[in-house]
Amino acid sequence: MTKKHQFSNVLLVCFFLTAVAYASMARVGYLMFCEEDESQVTLILPLHKVSSKLAIYTTLVNLISKFALMATPITNALKDLLPMTYKNRVTSILLSTSVVLSTTIFALIVPFFGSLMSLIAAFLSVTTSILLPCLCYLKISGTYRKFGCETVAIVIIIMTAIVMAISETYTSLMEITDNL
Repeated sequence: MTKKHQFSNVLLVCFFLTAVAYASMARVGYLMFCEEDESQVTLILPLHKVSSKLAIYTTLVNLISKFALMATPITNALKDLLPMTYKNRVTSILLSTSVVLSTTIFALIVPFFGSLMSLIAAFLSVTTSILLPCLCYLKISGTYRKFGCETVAIVIIIMTAIVMAISETYTSLMEITDNL
């Protein structure tokens, strides 16, 4: 940016426009499919339409690529543990494939794996994406020393995040206990 002092305003406008776009899409989706509510939108799409097939395949590609991206740090750490003589392309492919296969098999064997992942995500995602950034910002900027609109807004965000983390963690724990 040529005018760096406008960064906060640009960021605020971008977040607002993104929130409006997501909220409108969610509202339109709900209005279109509210009577046939399913846990996944792809389950209620008409299968004979090309647009539905495109949406389903796009969702699948998205999930597969995210899984590969999430497994990459694990496979890289395992590759670093290998002796230099075994570091080649074939070993790398075999190691990556075995990590993905073992994770998939584990997910299929454990009966409440989804609920367990939901528990971990409920606690960690709110903590890493909302709580820690807000707390770090308060500490780095020194805003916590002054009582103003910004501090109040950040404290409200922190309190909302804590409520979200507690409620989601509780819901996940109840799901796990129901599966036992």
